[in-house]
Amino acid sequence: MKFFTKKMVFMAMSMFAMTSAHAQYITEAPANGFNFANGKDYIVIYTPDAQVTAMGSKVLSNQNLDPNRVDNQFYYWTAQWDAKLFTLYDIEDTHNNSWGGTDKLDMTPLFDWGAGHFGAKAKAYDLSCVTEDHILHIGFMNIGSENAAKNFKFNFGPNTEIQLIVNKAVGQAVGNLVGVGNAPDLNKWYYLDIPIKDLLDEEGDFGFECDFSKPTSDIIFNAGFDGATVSKYTQGAVDPDTGMYSITITEKGSALAIDGVFLYKKDVTGIKNITPALSHSEGACYNLSGQRVSNDYRGMVIKDGKKFLR
Repeated sequence: MKFFTKKMVFMAMSMFAMTSAHAQYITEAPANGFNFANGKDYIVIYTPDAQVTAMGSKVLSNQNLDPNRVDNQFYYWTAQWDAKLFTLYDIEDTHNNSWGGTDKLDMTPLFDWGAGHFGAKAKAYDLSCVTEDHILHIGFMNIGSENAAKNFKFNFGPNTEIQLIVNKAVGQAVGNLVGVGNAPDLNKWYYLDIPIKDLLDEEGDFGFECDFSKPTSDIIFNAGFDGATVSKYTQGAVDPDTGMYSITITEKGSALAIDGVFLYKKDVTGIKNITPALSHSEGACYNLSGQRVSNDYRGMVIKDGKKFLR
């Protein structure tokens, strides 16, 4: 497959027939957060600075949010009838991110079509180093009220051609959105890790068309809600620092936190190098994530410091 030139057609009509019953793209975040030692060739769209530091020399391209809002910015779509009003509000939330730090993005809709956008300003986003071996990672948490709608939307890529929805079955079509699985619990971090080759496979569950070879000065990623429960709020005076109305949430509806948007490749070499410390029990088997598995596990395993397929 020619990754950058072959056109991929979105096949919504056949989406249900091709759904993979075994695909699992959403998992609970581990206790200490994403382990950067197990990846390489990181392409950063948004990650707290401490985590970029943890990636070290494995960063291939750092296009993180610019705190000075010069190169790029994260912004909330404003109401067309009043540019001083957010449709999505940056709420104050006390949860830590999945690594235990405080940096993350929190949002709740004031209108059901509200969305938060990562947009280029002085510098275009360049994803030309993305390959089909990269994996798109999005770390997120449902911080909404217990009975609020929780179908989160993530759109990614130049002109956001890749359109995903959480809490729908893998491959389920919802308009132009395609389900990636479930994240059922409140106040728990989940990781969406989905291979680029799965997203662009014309015979798979998604079949998106996306050309990463050209830089874009438009939106590269946005997050929003499908059928959101809108939060109730009171509106105050215009804040002179932001030029927007001050908002006080009086009843929280749907709400979402994001602590990472980046791409990476699996680093099998890095994983192999840490297995001697894990193989403390003679004859024990581990998967490529360093987790101990049973003797009847099928797939690539590491046993006594050696890797083989069972």
